[in-house]
Amino acid sequence: MAFGRISNNIQELKENIRAFAHSSAEYYKLDLFNKSMQGAIAAIKGVAIALFALFFVLFLSIAVAVALSNWIDSPSSGFFIVAGLYLLLVLFFVFFGSKVLMKAILPGASKKFFQEPQKKPENKEHHEFTPQKDFETDEIIIKDNERV
Repeated sequence: MAFGRISNNIQELKENIRAFAHSSAEYYKLDLFNKSMQGAIAAIKGVAIALFALFFVLFLSIAVAVALSNWIDSPSSGFFIVAGLYLLLVLFFVFFGSKVLMKAILPGASKKFFQEPQKKPENKEHHEFTPQKDFETDEIIIKDNERV
């Protein structure tokens, strides 16, 4: 009879391990889905902000170029000055941009990607596990080895 109980307990253990592995896989699938959706939403938000910022910079550049042209009394010189400023900005990003962007973006993105999920299960016991039993008496063992 003892071998029957041991084999039943081993069978229950196998089932619990399978259930735990399945629930863990499902949990990590949901976590991956959550992070990918957050990334997609952030990407869409970033594209929208970049588009509006592009229009802002475009119209501001045209306004500055027109103002400089009127100030210098030369119709095209303001546009050349603004274009030269953009050329300097492009050259700065070509030579120094990757280092600056790496230092600015990588730490925040790493923290966000590798952080633990915000919401953890409230109950500390896993629902797939059965309570531990004493093999001699089949009583459920609770804290401090008290028997029920």
